[in-house]
Amino acid sequence: MDKSTEIFTGTPEELAEHAAAIIILEAWRSVSGQGFFAMALSGGNSPRALYRLLRTGLHASRFLRHDLEPPKDGVQGDGTIGMPWNECLFFWGDERSLPPGDPRSNYRMAEESLFHGMEAGGLRVYRMEGEKVPDTAAAAYESLIRQSPAGSGGALREGFPMFDLVLLGLGPDGHTASLFPGNTGALEEKSRWVIAVQAPDLEPRVPRLTFTLPVLNHARTVLFFVPSVERASLATSIISGQRPELPASRVRPVQGRTLWFKAQP
Repeated sequence: MDKSTEIFTGTPEELAEHAAAIIILEAWRSVSGQGFFAMALSGGNSPRALYRLLRTGLHASRFLRHDLEPPKDGVQGDGTIGMPWNECLFFWGDERSLPPGDPRSNYRMAEESLFHGMEAGGLRVYRMEGEKVPDTAAAAYESLIRQSPAGSGGALREGFPMFDLVLLGLGPDGHTASLFPGNTGALEEKSRWVIAVQAPDLEPRVPRLTFTLPVLNHARTVLFFVPSVERASLATSIISGQRPELPASRVRPVQGRTLWFKAQP
């Protein structure tokens, strides 16, 4: 483990609150520095509680609980601090080849947990079009990122976008985003930002769209959110360098930092 990696443990509730506090802090810092906050969301069920906390915001006291100084901006009358929604750009690190209304869609999960009750006109949401032919959808999504503030001009480093924060999960086989063990072509991709991958052996068994490793590794902050006790030992083995062959082990930001939020075994 290098100096740019930090590890946080706790109950699922503690992890969700702590991660939400850090994301809100990073959002306000990014807005202050560059005028926007570009975040890539993850899917599955693990981040639901985290997304709900981001949606409602946190009281200043809940930042202090984790030794974090609450941001000065965004404080509401009751002391709650929320996201700078109008300056946020939301992307997805991966998606299933499914319509957006399908219950298994990563977009659908975020819409229910993070964006529920918000006016669509006030959000800048960049959805992966899982309902389209995968290769076509992947190329279209890369083009969409290039046209956004997150993928143009000073937001690039070495030809790749520098997302302010990329949220990732950890699969039981060590996959992250939709980069799966054994898919050498996807794991060795060096130039494209978004690619289509074949259906994995895990449910749902449908093709996927995913960010490539160079995109993940050019993020300013990568946050692995692993609140499942069943995945705690796997996360520990990856962090300690014991499983270098797994996709999640290959996420090592070039100049950014990696935050691991994992359940207490």
